[in-house]
Amino acid sequence: MSKVYLEYNPFKLETNILIEGEAVRENSVLNVGNKRLQEWVDQLPIYLYEECNENEFELEFMGTSMDFEDVEEVVAKARQKDIRIHLTHIPVRELDHMEQRIEELFHEIVRGPIEELKTEDLKSTFEQALNDEFEITVVATMSAGKSTLINALLQQKIMPSSQEACTATISRIKDIDQPTFTAIPHPTFGEPLESIEDVSLEEMTRLNSDESILMIELHGDIPFTDAKETSLVLIDTPGPNNSRDENHLKMTYKNLSESSKTLVLYILNATQLGVDDDSKLLDMVAESMKVGGKQSKDRYLFVVNKLDQFRKGEDDVEVSLNKVRKYLANRGIHDPNIFPAAALPALDIRQLMNQADEVDEDLEFEISVMTRKLNHNQQLHLERYATLTPSIRNKMEQRLKEVENGDIYNKDSALVHSGIPAIEETIKLYVDKYARTAKVKNVVDTFQQKLESSLAFEKMKETIAKQADQHAAIQAQIAVLTEKIQHGNESKAFKKKIEAINPVLQIRAEGKRLQREQNQQITDVLAGKQTTKFEMEEAEAFAEELLATAQTSFTNLHANLELVIEKHLNRAAFDLLKGYREKILRLMDGMEIAGIEFEPYELVQGDLEFNQHSIQQVVIKESVKVGEETYKNPEREGIIGFFKIFEPRTLVREVYEEKQYVDGKSLVDLFITDVEVSTRKSINLICDEAGKTADQIKSSYDKKFEEVDRLLVTKLQELNRFTENAKNIESLLEASHQKLVWLEAMETKIKAIIELEAIKCEEEPSVDYTTI
Repeated sequence: MSKVYLEYNPFKLETNILIEGEAVRENSVLNVGNKRLQEWVDQLPIYLYEECNENEFELEFMGTSMDFEDVEEVVAKARQKDIRIHLTHIPVRELDHMEQRIEELFHEIVRGPIEELKTEDLKSTFEQALNDEFEITVVATMSAGKSTLINALLQQKIMPSSQEACTATISRIKDIDQPTFTAIPHPTFGEPLESIEDVSLEEMTRLNSDESILMIELHGDIPFTDAKETSLVLIDTPGPNNSRDENHLKMTYKNLSESSKTLVLYILNATQLGVDDDSKLLDMVAESMKVGGKQSKDRYLFVVNKLDQFRKGEDDVEVSLNKVRKYLANRGIHDPNIFPAAALPALDIRQLMNQADEVDEDLEFEISVMTRKLNHNQQLHLERYATLTPSIRNKMEQRLKEVENGDIYNKDSALVHSGIPAIEETIKLYVDKYARTAKVKNVVDTFQQKLESSLAFEKMKETIAKQADQHAAIQAQIAVLTEKIQHGNESKAFKKKIEAINPVLQIRAEGKRLQREQNQQITDVLAGKQTTKFEMEEAEAFAEELLATAQTSFTNLHANLELVIEKHLNRAAFDLLKGYREKILRLMDGMEIAGIEFEPYELVQGDLEFNQHSIQQVVIKESVKVGEETYKNPEREGIIGFFKIFEPRTLVREVYEEKQYVDGKSLVDLFITDVEVSTRKSINLICDEAGKTADQIKSSYDKKFEEVDRLLVTKLQELNRFTENAKNIESLLEASHQKLVWLEAMETKIKAIIELEAIKCEEEPSVDYTTI
């Protein structure tokens, strides 16, 4: 039995694995690189088996309690493969401790002796890093109870949830810990409309039905989370069967894509599985979950809603949930995170608990009946069926212990049984595990970059001051460098390089590739339809089907193209920063001072429409036999006809009507032509917009680089003061040395924030970090 030590730092994305005290081989599968634990931990038992050729291990894990739970889950599953792992945990200081240290150090920095660290720029960077939004996309098809679920999470009726007022526009609900909600409507064109303070359900219903409104921004309170920890945003998207704007679908598809890291609440109607729109969305989810390991699985919470409608003795929750699992498995989604829920009872109970004066007598009676049902019918204790971590399950059990008193009308226990609190705790855990750890790292990186620039500057001052025999040469070099920055050819060449950056060519090439994929998908859908001859009603139904296919395909193409554009524009920005550093290095060509390593860049790096086709175009008019009729033979009429006894008295003739048909091939050809033309135009327009954005980025960076150049000249002039007379140098050096000592101490403190620090169990009280 091998002894394995696993240490994982989620802030630095560093993994250290020792087997019998020795580091694993360089080419070992256990050398996982800078990956999140959740991307590879599912394979840990197999990796250990392959590495050691045995099936029993002692595993000591050092890391956060959240990551330890993931290791625990994998170890439990490994037993099914006859791999036995005896697991122990070395606990470390957790997120709350780190965030507290960050805030303390920020205040220490702005109170410190370095003026450039007290700028509004640093403060705004710090605030932005702390307040990065974390989005949760809420997806559902018609009648799944999506708006009701969101209202249950918000603990008030703010989102229209009646069948007639189904979500028809996008709502972005941002947590700012404000008790009432402010609505900011964004029209399809133009600036946002006037804000509506303390917006009501009636006003939200009106805005939701207004076809000129593209998106509604809501600022208020999401009660189960703290805005100081994470700026949570719930995105309420229209279902594909209720979207009136291609942009609505595009947002949904982008957030479902594998490149997105947003959390997704996918709501299923327990009483109505298998609608077509569900199938289309679930196919995307299945593709997204194929990459990214456990995190990809973690980010999808499948909420099975409306289980409160089940009747005792007629319906079975466990059987229904197994049907859901089978239904998802048929779509390629295996081992999903299932969360059964009764959203409407949870909302009603919370309304009665929080705004009792707004609940009339009849509703109060209904709530009382449902409360009794949730408490009395153990099959409706929905938290028991949810995919919960041990810490969250313990939390649910503890909540029940605290509130249960044998009263079947107890609202607190009924609320837990509704399944909604379990969903809230799972969201918080995901945010802690993936969003807050990244936030801590971003803030530390921001501080570190700023401190490194200041440290380089103070060290340069000290080095120059000590090289008294080089002062004349240093002054000359500083003068030359200043001249080059202000008037040299290097700056002109760099401006030309900025202008030459053009990501649009690559974006267009990617657009053509995506269009080829789209054409293939449409061709697959249309296979076999070309030989069909449709009657008009059939043709119109088929045309509707084609339009729905095109809408999905078109929206997917747009969403994917936007991700491509984002990647290439980010690359352009990276190239600009790299180019600026190269410019600074070239400025130093031929400039050498004995004993001085002069890197000017270090001084400033911290500052640095699908057109609907007409079926009439391809209509074929054709006479079709619809029956037969008898008529008098004209040859037997009159005197002459009387004698034509060999001719029959009556004849039979076929009856024809003119009918309109649509040839399948013509309709398909017309459809494909329309799609290709529309897609080509659309890609061109999108690429044109990307080109304009690239130009804006280049212009913005150009101005920023000019500003940094001026800052660099100012710093060079300050360095020059350390080459003047000895008396001034001595006092300047003393002040610089004090700053240097302070900066080095701060750098040590900053780096220590994201280092794992083991703690003894008795050192601090036990904390449930899923609540942080």
